[in-house]
Amino acid sequence: MNLLFWSGIAFTLIAPVVIGIQFDDQSTSWVAALCGAFVTFMARIGDLAELSLGPVKARMKEQIEKAAATIDQLRQVATTTSEATLTDLMAGSFMGGMSLKKRLELHDNIIDALKGIGASEAQLELAEKDWKKGISIIYQRAIRNAVEERPDPNKINVNASDEQKKADKEINDLMNFERWECPSPSQIRSVLKKYQIESPSAEKWISDYEFFLETNVIRNRAGFEQV
Repeated sequence: MNLLFWSGIAFTLIAPVVIGIQFDDQSTSWVAALCGAFVTFMARIGDLAELSLGPVKARMKEQIEKAAATIDQLRQVATTTSEATLTDLMAGSFMGGMSLKKRLELHDNIIDALKGIGASEAQLELAEKDWKKGISIIYQRAIRNAVEERPDPNKINVNASDEQKKADKEINDLMNFERWECPSPSQIRSVLKKYQIESPSAEKWISDYEFFLETNVIRNRAGFEQV
């Protein structure tokens, strides 16, 4: 237990600095620090078991209750920090810079770290709340690109029909970018039906978007990273 305790101390002090400097990754540095603190704490919690019976029982019960409260606080702090980090990480994807692939990898690292300290499903859901909205916006981008049959996400299809352009605009108008709210798969399909657009590529992306909303899993991740 002493080895685990001192290892936790070393990890808490060293890991965040190494990650921050070597990889320029401040979000993962914070999570690493929290995980190190958690390991250090757990290494000492066993000392409570060495308390003898008798009058010290009340003290032991008090310390255990404090320990549980401290762990819950740690998880809550980690959840709140991760929520802010993931939101900033997603917001940055709309302004270029770091690739979407790297942002997805950092997201996975943060969520894995939260799971590692025992974050509940409700806490994980809170941490990812705005991140999921951002992923939905990226799906909208992929669907609209497919509707207009753009040769590249950053290039306009000059040969797009009037129906394709109208459908693209209507889908875009259904979005509330300020609040990161997107139309549902059924709303998008209704727009395509309205303009008599039959696009296997668009339907594929709508299906993937629908799958994500239901499972929180990005299907065809390699293709999604290129949107």
